[in-house]
Amino acid sequence: MPISKITLKNFRCFESLDLELSPKTNFFYGKNGSGKTSILEAIYLCSSGKSFKSSNISALINQNNKQGFKVKSFDSETGHIIEINKHQTKPIEIHYNNQKTPIAKLARKKPATAIHNQTFSFADAPPDFRRKLLDRAIFISNKRFSHTWFGYYRSLKQRNTLLKQNTANTDVWDGSLIEHGEALNQIRQEFHNNTMEELKVLIENVSKTHKLTYLKDINITFRQGWDENQNLRECIHENNNKDKHRRTTTKGPHKADIKFYIGNIDAKQILSRGEQKLFSILWCCSQHKVLKNIHNLDPTLIIDDIKSELDNNLMSVFVEALNYIENQVIFSCIDDQFSSKINSKFEDFKKFHVEQLHY
Repeated sequence: MPISKITLKNFRCFESLDLELSPKTNFFYGKNGSGKTSILEAIYLCSSGKSFKSSNISALINQNNKQGFKVKSFDSETGHIIEINKHQTKPIEIHYNNQKTPIAKLARKKPATAIHNQTFSFADAPPDFRRKLLDRAIFISNKRFSHTWFGYYRSLKQRNTLLKQNTANTDVWDGSLIEHGEALNQIRQEFHNNTMEELKVLIENVSKTHKLTYLKDINITFRQGWDENQNLRECIHENNNKDKHRRTTTKGPHKADIKFYIGNIDAKQILSRGEQKLFSILWCCSQHKVLKNIHNLDPTLIIDDIKSELDNNLMSVFVEALNYIENQVIFSCIDDQFSSKINSKFEDFKKFHVEQLHY
């Protein structure tokens, strides 16, 4: 479900903009401040109803016309249209084929993943950040995940409220917490395992032409948030006194994490920032293969500022990875020095110079 056309009105630095996109690879380049990130931001907005740069949607309104903005995307394969309107004094409005649609349903209508400055260093990020990346990919593909996720975190919130009130008995919420928690963990573990299988295949492919020996030593471990030798019921029972003392639920799926190693050493202690950035991209590419091969989805991959900290060798690996996932990819770079590498490997490649927007 690639995006064929994107239209912006009074969005960030653009008063008006219409772009025809390739269903495969789209490359935006231009100086800092030219607006290339804003274009990627608008495309992501059509998938999530959110910005990957700012939590304040009103900040996306063009400063020369502060009434509001409009972003519209069109899919020529299906004829589907997404329109997002934000008035300065009103909540954001989302319409899918002219029908008002809640934000929660938008990600499944037009799925996309954004890789940007924060996600480039997810090996250094806190565990909750990595959980959100995993959960968003699952949310796109698994309809029952939303019910399970909200069921667990609702139970967790209520149980923690009782613990803070120093209530002796939390049994009223323990059953729901355990039921939803076990299901949540199973869904996460399954998606992680599938991603690991795709990552192994991807690494084998790029290793044929690039000697990055550390890639073959990558070990990614999903940690469920409690002792692997216990079920969640045993864990909650065993830690009940500790939870009462600390007045919070100390273990469970809300403590889950994904750890990255080279051999047995923490990856962030070995990899350069450029290598970490490449690894983040490979991980997201592998998630996209899971979404495509297992769940029959074609999410758009959005990558902002690809060049920074990637040398020529790492950039070549990135190009090989794009060939592997086959989905629509939209990425940006400050200059055009890498487009010859990209252009020679892709049949359906479109390049945009944002300063003058000629292509």
